[in-house]
Amino acid sequence: MKDAMIDLETLGTCNNAVIIQIGACYFDRATGKIGKKLLINVDVESSLKKGFEVEAHTLYWWLEQSEDARQSLIKKKGVSVIAAIKKINTFLKDSECIWSHATFDYVKIEHHLNKLGIKPTFGYRSPRDLRTLVDITDIDLSEYHFDGVQHNALDDCLHQVKYTVDCLNKIKNGEKK
Repeated sequence: MKDAMIDLETLGTCNNAVIIQIGACYFDRATGKIGKKLLINVDVESSLKKGFEVEAHTLYWWLEQSEDARQSLIKKKGVSVIAAIKKINTFLKDSECIWSHATFDYVKIEHHLNKLGIKPTFGYRSPRDLRTLVDITDIDLSEYHFDGVQHNALDDCLHQVKYTVDCLNKIKNGEKK
């Protein structure tokens, strides 16, 4: 499998926002079969010490999320931001395509790698955007049942794989918008 899906949970929307959870998985773009998976909680204090930022509006947003979502961020102890970014970087080394909300998740990973002085293991041509894919295939995301906990980064990845595969198959089969 050469396609990877990533999702981040953060404490802000800017590229320098603290990342509190990273989810990722490999998947087969034709079948949706899931390969290797990764879920990492990130220690907030280690991120603050490295100069990453918390935005108040996102803290308020998190207070409005489900108890399950908030608990997924604290049940498992977080690793340092350096260890987390090294883990996701290593995880993505075999990917050819990295799917995400490319203007959110991917650019934050890239910013963290740059700021921490870690060389990416993946190519600069690897990002793929989910929003563009959904737009050009005109699928209705409300038709996709969510399994798991919304705003748990790995559960979000698994959900995103479902509609990504459908979009790619729609394109492959020549279905028009």
